[in-house]
Amino acid sequence: MQRTTRVALTLSAIAALAGAAQAATNREAKLFDPPTATKTLAPKSADDPLGQITCTYSAGLMVWESGTDSPDPGDAKLAPFTGAKRPACAHAAPTGAVAVKTEGFFLLGRKGPFLVFEASDPNGAVDFMVLAASDGHTVFTDAESDRVGMRSVTLTNGVLRLTYTRGLNASCSVPQDGAACWTKLAKAGDIPAAVAKTPPPVAACKAAYRKGPHPTPADDPSIILYPVQTTIDAAGKADVVVRGALTCEPMP
Repeated sequence: MQRTTRVALTLSAIAALAGAAQAATNREAKLFDPPTATKTLAPKSADDPLGQITCTYSAGLMVWESGTDSPDPGDAKLAPFTGAKRPACAHAAPTGAVAVKTEGFFLLGRKGPFLVFEASDPNGAVDFMVLAASDGHTVFTDAESDRVGMRSVTLTNGVLRLTYTRGLNASCSVPQDGAACWTKLAKAGDIPAAVAKTPPPVAACKAAYRKGPHPTPADDPSIILYPVQTTIDAAGKADVVVRGALTCEPMP
């Protein structure tokens, strides 16, 4: 009986985390330029390898995505167009559409000349990528907290500014290994020099691991979290500035 109750509590916790992540994604989407239109096409059959098709239209561009009803979308395709006549949304991408390497990611939104894609099925920190809307080349990649997501997305004079809580899926446990874990991450280049020079957030991590009805084992790997502001200019040059204290939470 006790084991059944514990499993139920665990499933409830997982559902709560999934709900929080979905809420963060919905809120994030509102930070971007509203699309002029969005259309979805249901799979042709139950075993259709393409799955659901989603076409997102914005100024002069259609983003064609497949498998948007699954945790593993395929590579997106970009279809530029001119004038008011936009490409039709169909089960095949428009002729001449440019494929971009976004497998496992979905379009979060567009901000001027930039497209932001986010991992659809993350474990811990959520990977995202910034692409140039002009040709789809990758400009910047990073990861963020699945609970917080991006807090602001602005574009001023061609410079994109993202404010978010950066998330790093560490290979070690800060509560258990402390400074040894921190040194390991620093040597591997997993955390920037400015962060590596600060003391590891052992106390904050221990507190996070104790949360909930069933504390997380101390040897579980940690997610290192800290707020940042990233600016990306028109040439694709990125600058990341740490904007607050480090925290930590256990890997789910």
